[in-house]
Amino acid sequence: MVTRKSEVKEYLHSCISAYQEKGVSACVLELGSQILNRKVKFPLLEFCAHELSQKIKEGEQIMLCDKIEALRTEGGNVILGIMLQNRLENHFQKSIDKATEYTSKANIWYVCDIIGERVYGFALLHYPAKTIPEIRRLSNHPEKWVVRSLGAGVHYAVRKGLDKQNVATVFSILITMANTKDKEIRQGVGWAAKTTARFHPDVIEQYHAEIHDQEKVANWF
Repeated sequence: MVTRKSEVKEYLHSCISAYQEKGVSACVLELGSQILNRKVKFPLLEFCAHELSQKIKEGEQIMLCDKIEALRTEGGNVILGIMLQNRLENHFQKSIDKATEYTSKANIWYVCDIIGERVYGFALLHYPAKTIPEIRRLSNHPEKWVVRSLGAGVHYAVRKGLDKQNVATVFSILITMANTKDKEIRQGVGWAAKTTARFHPDVIEQYHAEIHDQEKVANWF
């Protein structure tokens, strides 16, 4: 397990050197062998992603992300999430769309939760007016993993201090997903609902009638 920033900096240096000398593909090869094939603590992976966001040309960052996603490593999702997060300010829609593309390809829960928190969650917390319509739109996405990742994002934003008015709006969207039988969606949406109850019990009280509508809301919710 890599636990020291000094150690991960050495590995990252070889990745950035490969990029500067040979380009994106060489960088990803180094990332795979030096960092993503090792067990690295998530905060150190986030550090790597912030560094890569500064060193990789803006026009080549999505290419880098696509190649990292193709490696299908757990740690790669952390790097993807932070790199897309860093692009939200100037490339909001493209970052949301890429997060959706990556989570739609998931075959295990942690892909959704890692990317969902870092992209949808961060976006909801910092750009709620732009993000809430996206959450509403994606709540009807045909791929269960995308919908699960929205739950992870809402959980993150509520836990990090999303204001009450926006929490209430997002909770009303969660209720529209509360009749699903899919285990993955139930876990993601349920996680977000539990966090809402913990931080904003008054919002739960506000939607008391809707929550207890047995035709629209399943018992698990």
